[in-house]
Amino acid sequence: MWGTPETARSRKTCHRPAPEEIMDIRGKTVLVAGGTSGLGEGVARHFSARGANVVIVGRRGAVAARIAADLGVNALGIGADIGDAEAVAAVVAATLDRFGTIDVNVNTAGILAPVVLVTEAGRPSDTTVLTRLVSTNLIGTFNVMSHAAAVMLGNDPDEDGERGVIINTSSVAAHEATTGLIGYAATKAAIEGMTLPAAREFAGRGIRVNTIVPGGFDTPMVDDYVDEDTKAEGVKQFLNPRRLGTPDEFAAFAAHIVENRYFNAASPRLDAGYRMPP
Repeated sequence: MWGTPETARSRKTCHRPAPEEIMDIRGKTVLVAGGTSGLGEGVARHFSARGANVVIVGRRGAVAARIAADLGVNALGIGADIGDAEAVAAVVAATLDRFGTIDVNVNTAGILAPVVLVTEAGRPSDTTVLTRLVSTNLIGTFNVMSHAAAVMLGNDPDEDGERGVIINTSSVAAHEATTGLIGYAATKAAIEGMTLPAAREFAGRGIRVNTIVPGGFDTPMVDDYVDEDTKAEGVKQFLNPRRLGTPDEFAAFAAHIVENRYFNAASPRLDAGYRMPP
């Protein structure tokens, strides 16, 4: 509704019938990049339990295949480095061969590694680690978005004109990263920066694009980077609940974004009110 409260009240309200139901996940094909552990595995398992076809993509092909076998005939596991556009194209080709299309793309693949501007010896840092972060977190996400969207544009639209949904994963580090996370923060901020222009690119063409901004979640990546004492101290910064989030909570939020067809071009936080301290 637009205009002042007075003009709004004076206008005759026009009601457009809403779609009969939210988007049905059952039978949809969901491509999950980073699906071999953590948030991505949680997404794959959650969507599979909701009746979707799931394609699990990760560097560890054997793990992807094992998870797919555990989920059953409506799951496919593929090993790939998403930083390689040709590898992503092969993943999409295998997905189309198995399931015929892609309806939803959830990108959780990412790596976490420390980067500083100046070393302890007082020398400028090289860009080796930064390049690796950019290749996986940013270029990898871009590659999967691009290839998935090209398929979605060929899908038949529903009554709202929708053809597909893309969900990316940022981090609270994009907003308040601590020392040593400059490279990781830069890549995650860039992913959020892609959200609105991507959604605008597909305006009127039926693809929604959103980015979830998670806080502290109980994942192997966090285990590798943060010791137990630091975790225990960190959860004191959470408002409610004071614990790490679970991959299933992330997955449930992703499912809500898919189902709620009015959710677009947004980067909502999922963090229990957490703000990363310096």
